[in-house]
Amino acid sequence: MLSKEEMELINILTEAIFPGAIEAQTYNFVLRDMESNPFLVGVYRNGLQQLERAAQQLFRLSLLHLDKNQLNQLLIQNENTPFFELLRDHTLEGVFSDPIYGGNFEGYGWRLLGYAGPTFYPPETINKTRHPTIYYSLGGIVYEEKT
Repeated sequence: MLSKEEMELINILTEAIFPGAIEAQTYNFVLRDMESNPFLVGVYRNGLQQLERAAQQLFRLSLLHLDKNQLNQLLIQNENTPFFELLRDHTLEGVFSDPIYGGNFEGYGWRLLGYAGPTFYPPETINKTRHPTIYYSLGGIVYEEKT
């Protein structure tokens, strides 16, 4: 998998793309996607190296040491690269997808939109099922264990 520094870079980059991505735990979404598709590990590693070289060329600083404006400038210059497009897509998916996929922690992205999320079991079956019932609300996710 990725090193701790590479994951820190992903956190920094996703937060620059979408403020709140760290709170939504987008990196969990990215990690889970990499686990299901190991090819992505190499794509991320190469993309991060390319961005690091670009940061060194442009600012003579490591990607980790760029301020917010420098980071935004670097991303704008690289927004048409395949890696940036993948990173942007993963960021948005991690913020807004169903939390079962690893991101959108406690429905963070959904709450931004005012979306309460799905109910997995129709209300009329609540007393008839033995499975845990999961409710999404604007206040977060509520798990209710039925016996």
